[in-house]
Amino acid sequence: MNLKVQAIVCTGFFAFYVSGAFADDELYNAMDAGNQGFAAAIMAGDADTAAAGYTDDAYVFAPNAATVRGREDIRAFWQDLIDSGVSDVSLSTGEVASSGDLAYVVGTIEMTGADGSTEQSRYVLVFKRVSGEWRLHLDIFTPSM
Repeated sequence: MNLKVQAIVCTGFFAFYVSGAFADDELYNAMDAGNQGFAAAIMAGDADTAAAGYTDDAYVFAPNAATVRGREDIRAFWQDLIDSGVSDVSLSTGEVASSGDLAYVVGTIEMTGADGSTEQSRYVLVFKRVSGEWRLHLDIFTPSM
């Protein structure tokens, strides 16, 4: 599995947005549910849903790939991943915290490609509250060694 495929998977961990303000446990649970929903969208071949939770001007910083900016280009990234034949996506949510209108999530992803190979990556996601909803604004990840 190549790094472009990894990049595509990692850009959409949190394609689902969370509305309102949450206590720490509620925020963690909501972000984790978003992770699981994103994985389900990819497995269902739904690139539109995978990209829906990003801000209009979101960034994706993936290893060995050009910077991706904007929801439509991010949706195209998801479509590339789906078209590659990824057979499994598993997301683990680690630390989640917020302050004001910004929140971050740190975690890991494991993905199985069409050829059966499995790769792991680490990620940092930064969310921005827009009109009361948490939207993914910065998506940064790196392969695990």
